[in-house]
Amino acid sequence: MRFSRIILGFLVVAGFYAVVLIALASLDQTTWGQVRPVLDPGIPSYTYQESASGTLIISGSDTMRPLVQAWVDGLRQRHPNIKATVSGDGSETGLAALLEHRTELAAMSRRMTAAEISEFIKEYGYEPTEIPVANDALALFVHKDNPIAGLSLDELDAMFCRERRRGLRYSIDSWGLVGLMDEWFETPVRLYGRNGKSGTSYFFREEICKGGTFSARLNDTHGSASVIQELGIDQHGIGFSSIGYRTSSVRPVPIASVKGGRYVEPTFESAMDGSYPLRRNLYFYIAKPPKTSPTQAVAELVRFALSRQGQKLALDLGYFPLSLPEIARLTSKWSPSMKAAQTEIQGRTDPRPGS
Repeated sequence: MRFSRIILGFLVVAGFYAVVLIALASLDQTTWGQVRPVLDPGIPSYTYQESASGTLIISGSDTMRPLVQAWVDGLRQRHPNIKATVSGDGSETGLAALLEHRTELAAMSRRMTAAEISEFIKEYGYEPTEIPVANDALALFVHKDNPIAGLSLDELDAMFCRERRRGLRYSIDSWGLVGLMDEWFETPVRLYGRNGKSGTSYFFREEICKGGTFSARLNDTHGSASVIQELGIDQHGIGFSSIGYRTSSVRPVPIASVKGGRYVEPTFESAMDGSYPLRRNLYFYIAKPPKTSPTQAVAELVRFALSRQGQKLALDLGYFPLSLPEIARLTSKWSPSMKAAQTEIQGRTDPRPGS
């Protein structure tokens, strides 16, 4: 009888620990919000064709800087004769460098506007070449101990934006106004964000503020990483940054498109199926006349970014890869340019007899 009780006790304890382990595993996935997506096996690998050389000067998005640097480092491992400089003070600084002929490639975390394209055409006489190179989700982050379950776009508008163009009649300046109770009820909401030169800032104003301006309460940080650093120590703060900058000290807030709607967390699946409302593409913009080829260094960088190795780097850094159909469409357009670039280079370095 005593032996039976011992066995029963053992089974109860074992069952308890099994439940705890399952709960912890579930908590881990809930905490990180997504199961790591698998890269599409159909994305073609980067193949070394011949040694490339040249100089890359890449300016633009602070959001994209870690990704662009990783691509450049991966490319230079294969082509050590390529020299490269990457700077990332904001998408608008990359556009300015492009318009001033200080670079032939700008990295931007938003699309160029019609007015910016017109300005480019006035300067160059042709349209810029636009290449989506990865996907991203603009996330609203809070400290990991902030209990907020989710926010709607109109609540974010009433928090961050001066005009409240989404229609909420009151400004949200305390956590009690979005449902938090007890010690949170009268706690002020502290806002963190990016400066006006960033594509992230522009995207937020367009998507959340509907083209409006930020509240005077916004703490303007230097870059995406700074937003996360501030929120990691400020339990009462909320700020926006790329999902790629996520750390264990913060968590992304699930977002609903309308008040009372379903909260959606920024995951690979929700970004790709469109259910997360703040998904965006990341772009390269290149100054390249039509029917001409880019420089060899630029062509190889694009080819590497769109390859399996390049998209895996995007995934490893917390960004989202492009879909296989989109990569197939882009590479089909770029392949002739790359081949033409190689032919032009060979023609300049290996002149035909009698030429």
